[in-house]
Amino acid sequence: MCDLMMALTIGSTIMGAAGQMQQTQATAAADRYNAQIADMNARLAERRAKDAIERGAKEEQRKRMEVAKIVGAQKAAMAASGVDLTFGSPLDVIVDTAVLGELDALTIRSNAYREAHDHRVDAVSRRAGAQLHRMQARSATAGGYLQAAGTILGGAGKAYGQYKQSTIGVIS
Repeated sequence: MCDLMMALTIGSTIMGAAGQMQQTQATAAADRYNAQIADMNARLAERRAKDAIERGAKEEQRKRMEVAKIVGAQKAAMAASGVDLTFGSPLDVIVDTAVLGELDALTIRSNAYREAHDHRVDAVSRRAGAQLHRMQARSATAGGYLQAAGTILGGAGKAYGQYKQSTIGVIS
């Protein structure tokens, strides 16, 4: 009967250790997968940052062209009316239009850089998350091996105790 108990204890110990190793491998694989996803999302955030800058540059250029067209139309209208464009209110209107247009263009640029910055911060955060997942995968692996070793040692101790108990019963 004691041999059966010892065999069951050893079998249970081996199954427990195998289960822990399986769980460890699954946890580590999930963490590595999550790290890959976080890395991919970081690359996408970097692409969004680049896209924001490119879109901003195009919109800034479009705004400047629009303002130049407006200034040209103002000059043409004033000149057609016989107004001198080199001083006074006509010049002020043209300068104000150009200055406000430039401010709009610079605001567009600033907004694009802010958006890009937000995407870059997101990329850094996602890379940090990926690093955390890789660390968790390593930790899960190491912890799993230690748990399995503890299970084996505990089972071996229990089996040895059963063996000793059975030998004491035989000697008595």
